[in-house]
Amino acid sequence: MSARFSRALLLAGACVLAACQSSPPTHYFALIPIAASAPPAAADAQLPIRLERVTLPGELDRLELVRRGTSNRLQIAQFDLWAAPLEDMIRRVLADDLASRLSAGAMASLNEPAVGDPRRHLYIDVREFSGDEHGAVTLHAAWLLQTPNAASQRGLADVTVASSDATADELAAAMSRALADFADRMAPALAAHAAGEKSEQP
Repeated sequence: MSARFSRALLLAGACVLAACQSSPPTHYFALIPIAASAPPAAADAQLPIRLERVTLPGELDRLELVRRGTSNRLQIAQFDLWAAPLEDMIRRVLADDLASRLSAGAMASLNEPAVGDPRRHLYIDVREFSGDEHGAVTLHAAWLLQTPNAASQRGLADVTVASSDATADELAAAMSRALADFADRMAPALAAHAAGEKSEQP
């Protein structure tokens, strides 16, 4: 091996090492549940609700945090990542948010088997859930509640949450608040549905 070739290899290795050392650190974020401001109502005899599934648009279903830019542009944060799949986090957080807003025992555990005792089944279709370049978060989602031997119920909500800045920390916090706001809007409809079922029972 020539001296010139050896020096070239050393230089290339030094450049790669410098590039690695100059890369920004990776940060991981999680959504968190936000409890209701008022305690939940007393337990009733209705079937518990199991949050079965959350669906996301493909462009949002990724580990990187996504922001909406101008026009049709998306800003995908290479070094700001969700600590778990976003669909799974939304499902877990929404189940906790709803549990704190409905009567005790109204939400079934996500860890129980999908088959077993009768349950009401809740499905969430998230159509938009991202922040913009200023930090404001938009959540546009539809929900479907299916009950054995009863009519289904549907709902739709648009939630907008402002943020103090556009950092990844504030984005994750604002998205958690948006889910809590969504739960605030959904919980009365779910409770009213249970009350209607109860009144129709002989």
